[in-house]
Amino acid sequence: MKQTIRFGRISGVEVGANWSLLVLILLVADGLATAVLPQLAPGYSSGAYWTAGVVCGLLIAGSLLLHELAHSVVAQRAGIPVQRITLWMLGGASVLDGEPATPRTAFWIAASGPLTSLGLGLGSGTIAVLLNRTGVPGLIVMSLWWLGIMNVFLAVFNLLPGLPLDGGRILRAALWWRSGDPNQAAISAGRGGQVIGYLLTGLGFAEWLSGSLTGLWLVMIGFVIITSVTAESRLTRLRISLGQTTVRAAMSQPEVTAYVAMPVERFVTEVAPRTREAVFPVVDLDGAPTGTVALHRLARVPATRRASTTIADVQRPLADVPVAHPDDLLADLVSRMSPAPDELALVIEHDRLVGVFRGQDIARLVHLAAFRPAAQAT
Repeated sequence: MKQTIRFGRISGVEVGANWSLLVLILLVADGLATAVLPQLAPGYSSGAYWTAGVVCGLLIAGSLLLHELAHSVVAQRAGIPVQRITLWMLGGASVLDGEPATPRTAFWIAASGPLTSLGLGLGSGTIAVLLNRTGVPGLIVMSLWWLGIMNVFLAVFNLLPGLPLDGGRILRAALWWRSGDPNQAAISAGRGGQVIGYLLTGLGFAEWLSGSLTGLWLVMIGFVIITSVTAESRLTRLRISLGQTTVRAAMSQPEVTAYVAMPVERFVTEVAPRTREAVFPVVDLDGAPTGTVALHRLARVPATRRASTTIADVQRPLADVPVAHPDDLLADLVSRMSPAPDELALVIEHDRLVGVFRGQDIARLVHLAAFRPAAQAT
């Protein structure tokens, strides 16, 4: 099963969902159909409750998407490209291809999501009240009312002052504006996120021990917050350590390059064995980069089709690959990459491949940063 299903593009941003989003929709539908709606709007059939529950589950997923789209649209207007939006069981994430240049920009990017959720919540609640006055069935009215409450809750929860929540990013923007140091501001906001994460985890365990399954949900949310803020804090400290180091200083030359029109069979038998690398840059006949290709993707091609399948058919397209200019800050590139072994950033100058930077090199940088003086990494 694919981890992420792509739905297409909205406002130029690729939108997808992790399979766990389906779990969220089913949990919402089950909770509404079997418990919430029968109490709020009694007298309807089981089928009606389940229909309303499924629709509300889908609308919640849509609300999460609008929340993330708000972040993305504001970021795009500020000149920051957005790689993708991914929805999953506990919310969504917008992956920006860069950092805000000013605290004002950072503030509005962060605030746009909760403001959108608040607007959706108030709008849904207002519609519910108006429809109730016109004699619309109570099941529809209460479904809209519940949807409004959930969106307001989403807005309020996201405003908690700790990373990686939107409230933490607003706090970071405020501290950045006050101190002029975005990295120190991020570290301070990260501490708030750790406190929130541990509080939610503790509260969740207490609820679970008292017999409430809701506690497990809080534990899960708290764990995600702790994990995310730990990763962000590590990246921030790495950014401080890297300072003004450019990509040029850290990039390397690829040992092997794949040509876009080369058959897979020829590449795996004649070219790939020359190196111990597992992911390779791909270029066209003019030398312009077109993407990357990993051995594990090539291995999925059936042996009977490798002679007729080209690298172009299985490559990861350039639009999905981290790209940098040699003079870009290395810290900015690292923030857009995964430390996974098959992650490969292409360094491009004048439409030509001039170097690569591998995801596995990030771990090396983290270890080297540990040897820097403490004053440079706090």
